[in-house]
Amino acid sequence: MVKTHHIRFYLIKLLITTFSIIFAAWILQKGIHIEDPKLATGIIVAITLILVNMFVRPLLIMLTIPLSIASFGIFIIFINAFVIQLVDFLIPKFSVDNFGWTLLFSMIVSLCTTLLEGLGNTKIIKISKDDDFTDYEEV
Repeated sequence: MVKTHHIRFYLIKLLITTFSIIFAAWILQKGIHIEDPKLATGIIVAITLILVNMFVRPLLIMLTIPLSIASFGIFIIFINAFVIQLVDFLIPKFSVDNFGWTLLFSMIVSLCTTLLEGLGNTKIIKISKDDDFTDYEEV
């Protein structure tokens, strides 16, 4: 059974990723194209990107560990760009002109999602048992 906080987590992740994709496409509108309706296409791209990042990206990282180590982790940027190229291939209403635009797009999307997820980060701490509070509370 899926718990409510898991659903909330994935909905927030989807919202943040969708916003980041649409924002990055707006900044890079000469090389990144999202067809109308932009919000619906952005949501589809975000869902696809989240799924590819969950299943394909870890495989790519494991296969390229020597390159990542030799480049001090910089090769991960190219893996992120390859993931965007894969999403471009899978979603017809989303297109990227070339690999340079893909690199810029993946860096902006990564930066935006990291910043937005960092802003909303909450920590659970243990507080003492009191009449007015539960054992745990979000801070």
